[in-house]
Amino acid sequence: MSIKHEYNDAAEQLYRLVVEYDRRGDVYNAVKLCKRLARLAPDWSVPFAFLSRTYRSRMEWKPTLHYCLKAVEHNAFDENLWETLGIAATALSEWETARYAWNQLGFHFKPSAEALHLDLGLVPVRLNPATQPEIVAARRIDPVRASIESIPQPSSGRRYKDLILVENRPNPTGATAQFFMQNKKLPIHDELQLLKSSNWHTFSVLLYTTSQADVDTLANLCLSANVGFDNWSNATRFFQPNLHRNVAEYFDRSVFGKLERDVFLVAMAAKQMEEVERVIRSWKVITLKDCGGVEALF
Repeated sequence: MSIKHEYNDAAEQLYRLVVEYDRRGDVYNAVKLCKRLARLAPDWSVPFAFLSRTYRSRMEWKPTLHYCLKAVEHNAFDENLWETLGIAATALSEWETARYAWNQLGFHFKPSAEALHLDLGLVPVRLNPATQPEIVAARRIDPVRASIESIPQPSSGRRYKDLILVENRPNPTGATAQFFMQNKKLPIHDELQLLKSSNWHTFSVLLYTTSQADVDTLANLCLSANVGFDNWSNATRFFQPNLHRNVAEYFDRSVFGKLERDVFLVAMAAKQMEEVERVIRSWKVITLKDCGGVEALF
C-alpha cells in the first residue's frame, strides 16, 4: 500500500474488521464501520476507496461519487479510483467531473460542463451480465456510454438505440463468449445499467427462403429506409461489414430447431410498424419470396 502516512494500530485494526465483515457478506456493518474509520483517519484514502467500491457495486452513484472524490484527494495515483469516479460522474451527468476523471486515465478532453458525444467505435457489450447475458453491438459515444446497434432479444428489456452505461474496460473473464468483427476477436464490455430507453420498437418476421442473399437484400433495404435490422438466425453474434454497418447476427438454435434450414428469423427496429411493413413489401417484390406476418415484440 503506497501510503505516505502512518496510521495507528486502532485504525488498521478497524480496517481489518471492515474487510472481515465484507468477506462475510455483512455489507451493513462493513459500511458502518468504514464510515467510522473515515472519520478517525480523514486523510487516509483507503476507507474512502472501500466505500466508493461498495456503493459502485450497488450502482448507488451519488455516494460513489462522494467517496471517490475523497479518495482521490488523498491518493491521486490509483487508476481504479479515477475510473470509478468517471463512471459515477457520467451516470449522474456530472460532465465536468467526468471529463476530468477520464483525463487522468490518458484522455484529452477539454474542460466543459457539456456531455461528450464522440464515436469511439463499435464494441461488444454483454447486457444483463449477472442475470440473462446477451451480447450485442454498441457504439461508444464516450468512455462508458454506448448506443445499442444490434436488436436485443425482448427478454433483455433492451431496445435498438437504447443508451446504456458500460464498463470502461472489457471483462477479462469474457473469453467464453467471443465476438467477431471482420474475423477479429474483440473483448467484451459488461453493461452496468440502462441510462435512457429509445423510442424504437422491436419487430420480428420469418422469411420463407433458404437464400442468404435474400436476407442481405432485406438488410440493405432496412439500411436505406433507416430501419434497424438484425439476423437472429445464427448461433453467435458477428459482423458482416460489407453488408450493413449495423448488422450483427444472433440466434439460439434451440428456438427453431431444424427450421433454420428453411426460413430465416430476422428482427427489425422502427418507431412505427408501418415502416417495417413498407420495407417488407418492397422485399417481397424484389425477391419474389414470401414471409410470415410482422410481429411486434417490444
